[in-house]
Amino acid sequence: MSCFDQEAASWDDQPRRVQLARSVGEAIMREAAPTREMEVLDYGCGTGLLGLYLLPHVASVTGADNSPGMLEVLQGKIVRGGLEHMKTMRLDLEHDAVPGDHYDLIVTTMTLHHMADVEKTLRGFRQMLRPQGVLCLADLDTEPGTFHTAAAAGSVYHHGFDRPKLKNLLAKVGFTQAKDATAVSFTKPVEVGGEAAFSIFLITAQRGDGG
Repeated sequence: MSCFDQEAASWDDQPRRVQLARSVGEAIMREAAPTREMEVLDYGCGTGLLGLYLLPHVASVTGADNSPGMLEVLQGKIVRGGLEHMKTMRLDLEHDAVPGDHYDLIVTTMTLHHMADVEKTLRGFRQMLRPQGVLCLADLDTEPGTFHTAAAAGSVYHHGFDRPKLKNLLAKVGFTQAKDATAVSFTKPVEVGGEAAFSIFLITAQRGDGG
């Protein structure tokens, strides 16, 4: 069982996680302007906080994650809420074959830094987007490795990202018109030194033609 499976039932108990998802959702609304015709994939959805925020503004949301525990919590929300336009999918683009499903918008928040092979995952996103589809990546700006606790460090492969380098990687795998904005800045307790400041970017990019 992964640490995410273990934490799934109590994940939403931390108000900062709920607020972070809302802040990213607000940034996506500003920067990507999703419409009610869009089918959305929320990759690394966790308990669905971001996808649920976007759901009233789009046609449908599929919440994808590799954690059965997280998906179980989200499925419970879907059933209790009678959410006919939201569903879950078990998916790990680092290790699974890319499914044949296609979307107008793919969003992912605080997921990339848990991926060893970011380029492979980005290529999977591109393959799953319809022509001219939009990708929204929200993650940590480069940080000194203090954001996560020592207990969670085993699932962390990147201490945030440099925005220009990530935009260059997006161009390499076939995305265009990449732009970045700061979704939210905040402080949180860290294991050494009390509190530290962090920021989360939102990079939006469009699937390029061809390929």
